[in-house]
Amino acid sequence: MRRLRASRLVISCMLVLAGSAPALRAETPGALDSLTVKEQRALDARFVESHDQKSTDLLMSLFSESPNVFLIAPAGILFRGRKGVRDAVEAFFNSLEYIHGEIKDVSYLPAGDGVIGVGTVVFQRKPKGRPPEQKTVIWTDYRRREREKWVYVFRHAHWPLETRR
Repeated sequence: MRRLRASRLVISCMLVLAGSAPALRAETPGALDSLTVKEQRALDARFVESHDQKSTDLLMSLFSESPNVFLIAPAGILFRGRKGVRDAVEAFFNSLEYIHGEIKDVSYLPAGDGVIGVGTVVFQRKPKGRPPEQKTVIWTDYRRREREKWVYVFRHAHWPLETRR
């Protein structure tokens, strides 16, 4: 009798799980198509290029025209709005003799009408009046298509904690 109940319970659970599988799949976001991934990589490459050129105008052209854009700098400071982001980027670029970045890894996830990007970039840079340094930055962002091009709505970057040896 116990075996029969256990068998019925197992079969019932399997039927419930099998019946809910389509619903679970419907809630899971699908993978991005190869063209969208290529466009995301191009946006990120332009972001790094804006750093290499220390070009505030190029960097700002990669952000949404929305007044609600924001940037969280690696030190944790929040800059709101296009003017806030522009002023922060300009001050940052002006504090450097040079900077060069290389994206080490990046992943993209579909999210609503846009894409979430998460990745790691390593910058070789020389702050004015200081020796050259290497900085690893981990970032997350949200981007969407506006006027037929992909743009950042927000970008959050931070320096990972250094491991102590």
